Amino acid sequence: MSSKTRVLFVYPNERQMSVIPPAIAIMSQLLKDNGHVTGLFDTSFYEFEDNISVGDSDKQQTESLQARPITDKDDDDLHFSKINTDPAADLRKKITEFSPDLLAVSCTETTFLRGLRLISKTRDMGIRNIFGGVFPTFAPQLVMNYEVVDMCCVGDGENAIIDLADCLSRGEDHSDVTNLWVRKKNGTIKKNPLTKPVDINQLPTITDIGLFGDRRFYRPMGGKIRRLLPVETHRGCPYTCSFCNSPSQNRLYAGNGNFFRKKSMDLVKQEIEQHINIWKAEYIFFWADTFLAWSPKEFDEFCEMYQDIKLPFWCQTRIETISEYKFKKLKDVGLNRITFGMEHGNEDFRRDVVKRNYTNKSAIELMKIPEELDITFSVNNIIGFPGENRDLAFDTIELNRHFKSDDCSCSTLIPFAGTEIRQIAESQNLIKSDQICTISNATEEGILDMPQWRKKEVAKLRNTFAMYVKFPKNRWPEIKKAETDREVHSKLTAEFIDTFWSEPEEDLREAAKGLF
Repeated sequence: MSSKTRVLFVYPNERQMSVIPPAIAIMSQLLKDNGHVTGLFDTSFYEFEDNISVGDSDKQQTESLQARPITDKDDDDLHFSKINTDPAADLRKKITEFSPDLLAVSCTETTFLRGLRLISKTRDMGIRNIFGGVFPTFAPQLVMNYEVVDMCCVGDGENAIIDLADCLSRGEDHSDVTNLWVRKKNGTIKKNPLTKPVDINQLPTITDIGLFGDRRFYRPMGGKIRRLLPVETHRGCPYTCSFCNSPSQNRLYAGNGNFFRKKSMDLVKQEIEQHINIWKAEYIFFWADTFLAWSPKEFDEFCEMYQDIKLPFWCQTRIETISEYKFKKLKDVGLNRITFGMEHGNEDFRRDVVKRNYTNKSAIELMKIPEELDITFSVNNIIGFPGENRDLAFDTIELNRHFKSDDCSCSTLIPFAGTEIRQIAESQNLIKSDQICTISNATEEGILDMPQWRKKEVAKLRNTFAMYVKFPKNRWPEIKKAETDREVHSKLTAEFIDTFWSEPEEDLREAAKGLF
């Protein structure tokens, strides 16, 4: 065995589901800093046509009027052209060329089976593998049930990947590496303990973002194609939403450190400057569940740091974190768009099921602040919760009608492993404990088929949600027809875009067309 371990990251991403994930860029840099060699096989541009495909999420969001369409055909072809070859064959070719000692698969529950299929088709090449990410963290038993999986990582992977690579380079036993579940030669699984959370302020600020290649730097944002790069400011979240796995991350690390961590402003600045100076970033995507989960002092430090950069940026936060002071300062330093997580419009349901406790009155008042400051924003909503029905979902529509949002997304609830809502769904026999959710919440139809609200009916409302929010109520009978009539839906879609997303032609050149 050579003194360097060659690690090939496998990122089984469906078309445009995600911007460049900071975790892979960080781990690749750490490996290189420790003398190892890395490569990447990214499936983001592949055109999958099989039974586990979740499809093109951006296109699906556009068709359901949750995101502005893109019409710049030249940029479309240049940055987002599809790859139509067989991804498994291409992975085999990459393995032959790169000669890895380890295949490191980074996946969510949505993309796990995609990664599993790729690995299974290369198994005869004799390369050991490890699966990491949010799904292996919360469902390691399900992951290790598949015999083609050699190892999985529970929790943060930065320290584990270095320890594993060091063991492999020295030819030493790696079955005791912390955070790992390891399949031994006799078939038994060694379950190693969890170590303390990684100190994100000790991670390299110069990350291996270039591993992904120039084409992956481009993303649609607000109807334009941006040269956009992510910057992690927080890891985890202090809130307890039932549909999110961050609360479970906090419980996972309870007694062993705090999973919710904030990156120092100096390091955030260094990473942004790297993106600008080395990779010519034109737009920053702040990677944080709740961007404004800062103390007042930390918030002021951010604004002071960013005032000399003033590159347009996107972030997301919660409605409760809005204040006039904060948003005036954010707009002044470069805020271009912001997304607010509201999720549900019924106060009791939002408090008891979604685990978000604030009044609709306060939400309406707070949302006036970005409106009056002329800040472009979108609102995130979810329908299809266990116990929900169409009437409750219309409470969400009614609340959205008070906001002057640029767009309002409507996701179908997917009960991912590690979330409280998953436990609720299992207790109501809506999903089996070993079922893997292979579709994203951006897809048309969800997983939960509830007796009071069938998933096909949920999908119909999702696809017309924005119409109910934006059009006057006297159009609602027509919108109801659009739930089942594609011709009516197409007609209303064109009218929606012309009415609510009309921009000067030389600026956005919007039209009713799908992405990619």
